[in-house]
Amino acid sequence: MKLEQLLNEHFDELNKNEKTICQTILSNRERFAQYTSQDFADNCHVSRATLLRFCRKIGLTSFSDLKLLIKEETLPSQSEENIYDIYHALIEELRKFSYRSICEKIYQAKTIYIYGTGNEQKALAEECKRIFLTVGKCVIDLFDDGEVEFMKYSFKKDDMFFIISLSGETKEGIRILEHIAATKIQRVSITRLANNTISSLCETNLYVATKVLDQDYELVSAFYVLLDLLFINYLDYCREVDHES
Repeated sequence: MKLEQLLNEHFDELNKNEKTICQTILSNRERFAQYTSQDFADNCHVSRATLLRFCRKIGLTSFSDLKLLIKEETLPSQSEENIYDIYHALIEELRKFSYRSICEKIYQAKTIYIYGTGNEQKALAEECKRIFLTVGKCVIDLFDDGEVEFMKYSFKKDDMFFIISLSGETKEGIRILEHIAATKIQRVSITRLANNTISSLCETNLYVATKVLDQDYELVSAFYVLLDLLFINYLDYCREVDHES
């Protein structure tokens, strides 16, 4: 149940001091979410015993339950604003990159091979394949190192091999790049913005500055934004080439 709904449900049962606690909490939930029980009581001008009675009157067993309820309501809005700021910063960072050189290589490539090192990266590889197929490029996504090993004998020096890795340190990805090095195929990495082994094994590097929310969730949507920007720049490059010819 939401905090405001809970307070309204029990409001008529509360005395004057307890109603003041209600109004004080609702006036600034974000601030109260950080308070200890003593801070809470002091700001409501009541004792900790009164605060505990208030919690029990509205159906909670302790102050900790009240604080958790307040936090649950304040965190989503804080995270949402945080995400807006993060996306703005990520897109601004991606706009600084010059895509002309890689667009020229894509334009000249006969075949583009794409490999993703994990489930999310494989989904990105499928999206990359989809968008470049729409403009007539020959794109092949490779599922595992067995497929790469089989297809590497077809690699040409004008072909391109894209590898997508969030960390840039995936053992399988590193092994694959080492195995195909002798083929002379042009290698392109798409990784998190950081020094990493996979990017060091590729001639061309595309980076994304991902951000971690809390401790267990990392925003990877910027990888999709990168693909969109790469494709839009590729379309511009194609129009430029057609105009010159």
